[in-house]
Amino acid sequence: MTAGRAIVVMAQKGGVGKTHIAKSLYDILPTRGRSVAAWDIDAETGTFAAYDAAIHTFDLNDKDNTSSWLDDCFRTDVGDVLIDVPGGHIEDVIDIFGDDGAEALVATVAESGRDLVVVTPIGVMLAETVTAQVALNAFAGTSARLVVVKNGRFGAADDFVIYDGIEEQGVRRYGATGTLARAVGAETVFLPALAPRLCARIDAERLRLSEAAGRLGIERLGRLNATRVQMYLKSVVDAFAGSSLDTDGNVPGRTVRS
Repeated sequence: MTAGRAIVVMAQKGGVGKTHIAKSLYDILPTRGRSVAAWDIDAETGTFAAYDAAIHTFDLNDKDNTSSWLDDCFRTDVGDVLIDVPGGHIEDVIDIFGDDGAEALVATVAESGRDLVVVTPIGVMLAETVTAQVALNAFAGTSARLVVVKNGRFGAADDFVIYDGIEEQGVRRYGATGTLARAVGAETVFLPALAPRLCARIDAERLRLSEAAGRLGIERLGRLNATRVQMYLKSVVDAFAGSSLDTDGNVPGRTVRS
């Protein structure tokens, strides 16, 4: 079922790949027929806003413009509203909505006919894993769609033992975050990685991922690297297929705005 979404990418810890996920979705969704309005909730130093001039910024400290990204949720010509929240600012976004916090945020987005999709990426280390619990706990019990993204930049799918848990000599260890995710109905997806060195070259060339996968990528990075970016973007489509991040908008549940 196609859905109109407000996709909020957030993490309580920086450096887990939040903005890279936002960039990937920003480039892929239009190629799948999804119109996108994008926001960087870091008006001063946000790297997502620097990715493309069409990405708007939002200042959490400016109480006079707190409805700006919400306005895009009510636009009928936008399929997905994509919002990148700076690391460690989950509570600040929720606090905008007063005492009801997360419930009021979800209700406001629902009023626009959209689903709120809260995306929180994790790595394989303890600090990169338990940080997801902040977002999971904040939106537990609401109708928000929660998606934990295992970021393949930090390891293979079976390396996330702190999230998944592991059995050692008959004793179950770790797994608290994965257990919490299941308890609150969160989805878990694994996102394959684009090689860090290639990511650095793309940034150095000031290319978008979509550009790196095309003619400019061939000219500046070489055909092999451009092909690698093409394969990575396809892997994102495959990884998110059938989840609340489905790049065609074919997400589980009710039909809202296409």
